[in-house]
Amino acid sequence: MLRRFYRVAVMAVLFNGCTAPQRKASGPESAGRYSEHVRSTGFQAPEKQARGFKLPPGFEITLFASEPQIGKPMNIEFDDRGRLWVTQSTEYPMAATGSTGKDKITILEDLDGDGKADRFTDFKTGLNIPIGIMPMSDGAIAYSIPDVWYFKDRNGDDKADEALKLLGPFGYSDTHGMVNNFIRGFDGWVHSSHGFSNTSRIAGTDGDSLTMFSGNTFRFRTDGSRAEQTTYGRVNPFGFSYDERGYLYSVDCHSKPLYQLIPGADYPHFGKKPTGIGFGPEMTGYELGSTALAGLVYYTGVHFPPSYRNSFFIGDVVTSRISRNSVSFKGSTPVLKFEEDFLLSDDPWFRPVDIKTGPDGAIYVADFYNRIIGHYEVDLKHPGRDRSSGRIWRISYKGGEKAAWSKKDWSKAPLRELIEGLDIPQLNIRMRVADRIFDSFGAEAITPLTDLAANETKPWQARVQALWLLHRLNRWSDRLTDIGLSAGNEEIRIHTLRILSQLQSPDGKLRTRISGLLQDKSPFIRRTAVEALNNFPLIENLTPLTELYARVPEEDSHLRHTVLLAIRNNLAERGVAAQVMRRSWTKEQKGLIAGAALDLPGKTMANFVLAWLLEGDIPAGPDPFLEYAASHITPGQADVLSASIARDLAPADPAYLSRLQAVARGLQRSGRDRSPVLATLAGKAAREVVMMYAGKAPDALRNLDNVHKAQFTAAAEILGQMKMRGMAEPLMSFLPAGNPPEFQQASVDALVKISPVAYTSVFTGLFGDPATGSAYKEKLVPAIAANPTFQNLSVLRRQLPGSPRSLQVAILSALAAAPGGIGQVVDAMEKNEAPPDLLQAGRLKTILNDYLKSNENARLRHLVARSETAAKDLDDLLVQREERVKSYKGNPGKGREIFMGNCSACHQIKGVGGMVGPQLDGIGNWGTKALTEKILSPNRNITEAFKTYQVNLKSGEQKLGLYRRSEGTKLVFADHAGQEFSVPKDNIDDYFTVNMTIMPDQFRYTIPENDFYELLGYLSTVR
Repeated sequence: MLRRFYRVAVMAVLFNGCTAPQRKASGPESAGRYSEHVRSTGFQAPEKQARGFKLPPGFEITLFASEPQIGKPMNIEFDDRGRLWVTQSTEYPMAATGSTGKDKITILEDLDGDGKADRFTDFKTGLNIPIGIMPMSDGAIAYSIPDVWYFKDRNGDDKADEALKLLGPFGYSDTHGMVNNFIRGFDGWVHSSHGFSNTSRIAGTDGDSLTMFSGNTFRFRTDGSRAEQTTYGRVNPFGFSYDERGYLYSVDCHSKPLYQLIPGADYPHFGKKPTGIGFGPEMTGYELGSTALAGLVYYTGVHFPPSYRNSFFIGDVVTSRISRNSVSFKGSTPVLKFEEDFLLSDDPWFRPVDIKTGPDGAIYVADFYNRIIGHYEVDLKHPGRDRSSGRIWRISYKGGEKAAWSKKDWSKAPLRELIEGLDIPQLNIRMRVADRIFDSFGAEAITPLTDLAANETKPWQARVQALWLLHRLNRWSDRLTDIGLSAGNEEIRIHTLRILSQLQSPDGKLRTRISGLLQDKSPFIRRTAVEALNNFPLIENLTPLTELYARVPEEDSHLRHTVLLAIRNNLAERGVAAQVMRRSWTKEQKGLIAGAALDLPGKTMANFVLAWLLEGDIPAGPDPFLEYAASHITPGQADVLSASIARDLAPADPAYLSRLQAVARGLQRSGRDRSPVLATLAGKAAREVVMMYAGKAPDALRNLDNVHKAQFTAAAEILGQMKMRGMAEPLMSFLPAGNPPEFQQASVDALVKISPVAYTSVFTGLFGDPATGSAYKEKLVPAIAANPTFQNLSVLRRQLPGSPRSLQVAILSALAAAPGGIGQVVDAMEKNEAPPDLLQAGRLKTILNDYLKSNENARLRHLVARSETAAKDLDDLLVQREERVKSYKGNPGKGREIFMGNCSACHQIKGVGGMVGPQLDGIGNWGTKALTEKILSPNRNITEAFKTYQVNLKSGEQKLGLYRRSEGTKLVFADHAGQEFSVPKDNIDDYFTVNMTIMPDQFRYTIPENDFYELLGYLSTVR
């Protein structure tokens, strides 16, 4: 299900900027009790809860259904008989462990038209956290762990008689998103979201499989014959809605929640690198003040007043509200404007997890009524989680238009009435009518549908549906293409192009006609024509596509990205890349083609990028192009590329080493080492750079900008990788106190790589020097532990008494991980050389627990038990801090300084800071209780998705970090300082998760109490 976005330190999400609409104002409704992860208010009966809702004048909310007739609703959907289908769960958030669960799908009917459900029919029981639901003419398609099922009702008694597995199994290690929010599209396929964290490999009966990790969207045929991925990425999508032009919108559970999906686009996810053409563009440039948006309606009904139509209604399960957003367009790009909240509730248990427009034009809201909604912020087994209460609310407008179709049972309508129903203004109803025609009449409907499509006097809505149905019935023809593309109505032309983009065997002659529409005055026509060209991949498409891109204003981000996708898709077609090499292109065209090529495998496009780079007109920020080219070209070509860098730049130029390192990374991606030419150039330049800085005073080094500090780091890394012993002395000159920490750390790392043992005496000397700061000593600990002799471990241990807590943890962890080091830890703790609760600190706790699983050590068990008792004092500290902060009068400016000094390396606010942990826009809505716990006790309630990885190298070295991604022959992680590091897969002995986050578990000691209150005061203002 959905949650407020989780831990203060886990992973990162990157977002693409676009036009920024109006920002939402914060107010009292988003603060206080709405910030509590465990609501402090009491349970309210539906009657009392109803009195606490606030709506705009003229609207009213009534109870459609509640417990005990229903349980906790997950997803809802109407069928073509006007009945509401509800998936509901008492198992959530813990999946049932037996062969069957206790959850079910129920059909709700309002028999007397009074706006309340009168009949409750359990269609299917024994399910396991069912979420996605799509009623069908003979049953329903639904998700229940771990599969998507077609539950058939063979005798019409509204009971499932047969269960056909369509797709699965899907991953369900994380149960709060999974497979959700089914919507049957214009194309007749069922579109679905794939939720956070899980990994699923599925295939239709055609055997063509797809693999999805975490947030994605996909579609599948209703018979399970085929499944296709439609977009890639995002965090936890949960909600779909179409507009009249056929654009599909999707809610994502993050601060920028709503996207207009571009087919085939990649979207941000934690640690995910942008593709060569970048991430798909955002639709929102403001934050809704929450990170758990659920359910989505684009309202096309006639019951609401005109000013409320064509608006997005979005549920917010954290701040207990439904927002309304109007939409305008810049070119083809949608821009949201926040309107006044549509619904507010004074009961913070209100959790609007799904929203649908009913056939009567009212909005129906599934309320997962609960004290707790967070999946990560609160223990999944917390006794305060309600498992039996749930409501469905109906929001209507007093005196609003009552549509003729509001009570229509379309399942009994003859074909003639169904055809007439295709012009209903309310989109979701006419989509159900179209599905009924397809499911029940099939080929019998072809003639009247063809007549309707050709009849220019009929409403465009009906003609659009007729065209789609004829496509679904495999009766598309050249005549229908002519009818659609020559129509005077823009929507008909748009949908015709959408159909052409899905034809299995399109007539090649159509390509010229579609290409001509790239000149159309309508940006929507141009954009849909671009999508259609993907169905005709040819070299001839690249010139009009690149020319169109040059004409599109930057503000039309969605059209620009669609063009880039089309360029990439055409390049991926067999034979096109070779033709690209033989043609002439302008400078601008080459840049576009090269950018699109970065996502494509194979040597041909790599050669194109190489030739472009060697022309000498290398663009700003060329490293991705260099890395891509080097990963595919021959060693000889890599040498030519390296030599061109050396020819164009001086070794002292920071770009020189940066570009050579990019070439080296590319070679590593393909499992190759530096070539002799590259090694010679890089080694020579690295020596020169280190010697250049070796002559500078520490003050001068500290004043260097980040570019030049990165230059030194790269040089030191090369010297270490190439084991240049002759450079050890210059590197050691950067070790003494007073030098910048970046220079010290890079030099230490390089010296350890040159030799793990040769320079240990230098490290131990610095470690024992009182002038060496504790932060630097922490960096020296692993360097000393890389040579784990008894003498070196004793040097580490001698620094335990009186050292800062973080240094003590580093020392004890190094001792515990060293051969024979457990005895040193036991002896030190028995002599009270460090506080007893340290044994509960992150990595150290994991090492000790793993040791005790296979070794009996009574002394250590006693110490661990003592540390557990000491750790319980933390609970009292949390309560004390939560209480005291309420009366603290702080200074947000000072709080921001504390944030920048302690948190910004990993966390971003308003675009400033790192992206290792989640960006924290809107974190003020968490409330002081949650913030206190996350900062002072970050390792509580960790799920598998957010645990740190321990990487054991074949050399004996251990590394800790958050897994980011796989790049060719390397795995990439991020350390606790927010810095990425990569490890060649061949160098890894094993790696596994440990029960800790990478967020330091030390701030209760390192941040003074008053500074902590200042920090909370600042974070509470970030909304």
